[in-house]
Amino acid sequence: MRGARFGWVLLAAATAAAQQPSPSPRPQRTPPPISFGVEVQYVEVDAIVTDRAGQVIRDLTKDDFEIREQGQNRTVEVAALIDLEMPPIGKRELRPEPDVRDNQGPFQGRVYVLVLDDLHTAALRSLGVRRAAHRFVEQYFGDEDLAAVVYTSGRGNAGQELTGSRSLLLAAVDRFMGQRLRSATLNKIDVYNQTRDFRDPNERLKDPEEAQRGFNARSSLDTLKGVADWLRNIHGRRKAVLYFSEGIDYDVHDPFNNADASTILNSMRDAITAATQANVSFYSVDPRGLHAMGDEIMELSAVQDTSLGLDSRGLADERRLSEDSLRVIADETVGRAAVSTNDFEKAFERIVEDNSSYYVLGFRPVHERPDGRFRKLEVRVKRPGAVVRARNGYALAREPRRRETPETLAHRTPAVLKQMLDWPMQRGGLPLTVHAVAFQGAAGKASVMVTVQVAAGGFRFTEKDGLFHEVLDLTIAAVDSNGKLGVKDSQIKLDLKPRTRGFVDALGFRTVNEIDLLPGRYQLRVLGRAQNAALTGSVYYDLEVPDFGKGDLVMSGLALASATGGLVPNAGAFAPLKDVLPAPATVSREFFPLDTLTVVAEIYDNKWKTPHTLDITTAVLEEKGPVRFTSDVQRKTEELSALGGGSFVHKATIPLKDLAPGDYLLRVEARSRLGRNEPVKRELTFRVAPPPKTGG
Repeated sequence: MRGARFGWVLLAAATAAAQQPSPSPRPQRTPPPISFGVEVQYVEVDAIVTDRAGQVIRDLTKDDFEIREQGQNRTVEVAALIDLEMPPIGKRELRPEPDVRDNQGPFQGRVYVLVLDDLHTAALRSLGVRRAAHRFVEQYFGDEDLAAVVYTSGRGNAGQELTGSRSLLLAAVDRFMGQRLRSATLNKIDVYNQTRDFRDPNERLKDPEEAQRGFNARSSLDTLKGVADWLRNIHGRRKAVLYFSEGIDYDVHDPFNNADASTILNSMRDAITAATQANVSFYSVDPRGLHAMGDEIMELSAVQDTSLGLDSRGLADERRLSEDSLRVIADETVGRAAVSTNDFEKAFERIVEDNSSYYVLGFRPVHERPDGRFRKLEVRVKRPGAVVRARNGYALAREPRRRETPETLAHRTPAVLKQMLDWPMQRGGLPLTVHAVAFQGAAGKASVMVTVQVAAGGFRFTEKDGLFHEVLDLTIAAVDSNGKLGVKDSQIKLDLKPRTRGFVDALGFRTVNEIDLLPGRYQLRVLGRAQNAALTGSVYYDLEVPDFGKGDLVMSGLALASATGGLVPNAGAFAPLKDVLPAPATVSREFFPLDTLTVVAEIYDNKWKTPHTLDITTAVLEEKGPVRFTSDVQRKTEELSALGGGSFVHKATIPLKDLAPGDYLLRVEARSRLGRNEPVKRELTFRVAPPPKTGG
């Protein structure tokens, strides 16, 4: 296996042939809105530009760049600096995450996908992957960033869609378990020892798991390609794929004796080409670090014929082969490879740096037809001493044929919204704010209340017969952890009197919706269109639907209403809370001191047939300080017996007049006096704003 390294070098050359082939002053760090990437006649390429000392150059204009496509000069139409603040490096406390989401304001974070290669990680080294991925999420993932988790084995229910939630990302990482095949060298040693008394010495020793090894290699590379294709719809910024893997363990340097070598090389080229099409960089992270395959060495047994390389040298060649595969996919996509190193901190910091400060360039291609062919690209900067890192080619990818699933065919989602369902990230445009909370429903399902508010200015009314008209199309799609889709559509016709139209113009418009879901993890994709305004927008909302029948004591999420929130014009009602809340649930989490909040939760006591008491506390705490409000109540299970079930509604009223402006945590906690059960609690954060200034 002395040619192992040469095989991957040959691959890099073959890929290139197939592809044809002092710090400046820092401006305000606000990424500009970039939309040219959605037009097929423009090509988008990012470039990291530094001086010779490695410091980012931040004052370049489009006139400072030169782009050559297939040897021809192209005009740089756009050169936009993306310059994000580096997140504070270090482990951060997991705070309660916001329970509302919106699409207002530009996205100002980084986009990562953590690809966990369970097919190429030894089971005994799984902890190393979890530790490394944990370290990145806990210490290098910024508050504005988004990330997803993908498994190469196809364990969709273990992964995680793009989210800003550290807790969800860490939970997905914690489900990792490697399943790498046993070393090919060790397998061949077993075959040798089993057949040495009768084996033809000229017969080649074969790895009995070679076919499965080839399948695993193609599966991992196809996963990388699929991730790159998925990220293709995100424009105007770099996308980084962190590939946690011990590398491909198939010997590709000898296609005559290894049947899958050529197909694996093709899969590698396809993954690299997809990355260039999507402007994606692969960052390889080998969790073995400086580990010298000690677990495999412990299994070595003696082989009489030392010329076969079935010893520690064979294991070393395997490692070199796998490391070379990691280097190739990183180098060919302008990423970096962290192999044979224990310094993951430095590797992660470089990844963040690469994806924080760079230029996004746009130019018109020589050929605008998206034929999928690779075109050679050169990016240069005219300024002396400038060092540029940019991809060496691109391809205008053919648009894949869209396949509609039975779920999407069964409803009347407007076409413009249906196209948005597959986008990896939510979209701005129509300004939306969303809150979702699950309550116990019927037949083992949960009844989820989804409150959607269109901000003021989202509509364009037409007047007829003294009324003001607009139409809101709304789609709520629930994507479960297996990728299955459930959709609920509605169309709300706004025919408003002048006074109500004035409230909508000032405060926005709210709609309360209900969707039934089984217990599990979901990403709600809330899509809206205002027809007259010709605006569309979407909000993605991570939701965990509990199994309310499991556990002694379970609590729903929190629904919050406010006195001022009741002024927002509303459509729809959530039946279980219709007579409980004084106004429809609000999506606002900022209130004035004269406001009053009402919080509601349902509590499910699955031991209610045994008489006992529940203690329920509602408290408001400063973010880093004392309790500012508390309310304690006791409920006896005899009350539940009278109601004919094991659930009841808890309600508390919180005046804000005694709270100073600032950030607060609202907590509802319930504890059973039956046995030594742990309390259940729900939390949300809100802010008290300074009183509005009055004129005069």
